[in-house]
This record gives sequence, structure tokens and C-alpha cells, in this order.
Amino acid sequence: MEWSTSPHRPPHLYTDGRWYFVTISTLNKSKILCTDAHLNLWVTVLKETAEKLNIELAVWIILPNHCHLLFMPKLGRDIGAFIKQLNGRTSRELNLLDQTPGRKVWYSYWDTCLRDERGFWTRFNYIHYNPVKHGFVEQASSWIFSSYHLHLQNNGHDWLTECYKEYSPSDLPENDQF
Repeated sequence: MEWSTSPHRPPHLYTDGRWYFVTISTLNKSKILCTDAHLNLWVTVLKETAEKLNIELAVWIILPNHCHLLFMPKLGRDIGAFIKQLNGRTSRELNLLDQTPGRKVWYSYWDTCLRDERGFWTRFNYIHYNPVKHGFVEQASSWIFSSYHLHLQNNGHDWLTECYKEYSPSDLPENDQF
């Protein structure tokens, strides 16, 4: 176990081989990722960065002003490097795409080391249903910039429905400020 601190964010507990729920916010919660090209770029960079750093992605979603991830690093200390590379590369590429050199895209991230199976599955559903919560779509299946469709393909609609019934995101404390 390793602790990391910075004067601009809370301490992060880094533990090897554990699932982490992470939220990353854009600067001032600005809706910077506002086109399909922006969102697709982020998805591509996420997958490439996770593969490069040997991060196991379970669930992810990107919205115009934030993202949520559920992943497991082999080494807890790799979390910071993963987020730094993901944010750094997406910032550079988004700024190239938008012709806005030097624009700061990402603000900070918040992580939670999950303790149990219920925490995992509740956040699994929370992530997939986040665009519904924020009014982007009426059904999670309508938001294409998430891992929902991968789980739908691998496990089926009935499995996702039962998972949601058993592990409702409403069981989580209301702490998503987006």
C-alpha cells in the first residue's frame, strides 16, 4: 500500500490488484467533449493507454464534462501514471482537433478503492446509467460512448437488467457533483 498526496487534491490510497472507481472532471466542469469526434478520441486513447499500462478496464463512460472508470491496475502506484497519460494525451489531441493550443482540459480526479463485491457492481451500474442521470439519454443503451454495449454483447440484456435490480446505483451516497 502506498499513499500519494498533493496540496491540490486529497491523498490517494494506492493498493495493488484492487478495483478502483475514478471520476475525472474537466476544468470548471466545462462541456469540452461536445462532439462525437471528441468522445471517440477519448475512447481510443483510454483503450490504448490501459493496454499500454496493463490496466484491466471493467467499466467506463465519457460524458461532455467528466468520465467515470472502474479498473484494476496490477500495481496501485500505476494509477497516477495511467490518469496522467490518459489526461495528457487526450488534452493534446483534443486541443489539436479544436485548434486551441495550451487549453487546459482536465481539472482533477477522485478515486475510491473498492472494498467489496457490492461496491463493484453498484458502481458498475452507476457508470453505465450516468448519462441517464444527467439527462443525455433516456436509456443507458442509447449512449454509445461507454462500455455498456460490450457488456450487453458479452452478457445479454437480461443479465444487465438483473444486475441493475440487484445492485442499484441509488444505493450509493449522492456524491457525484456533475
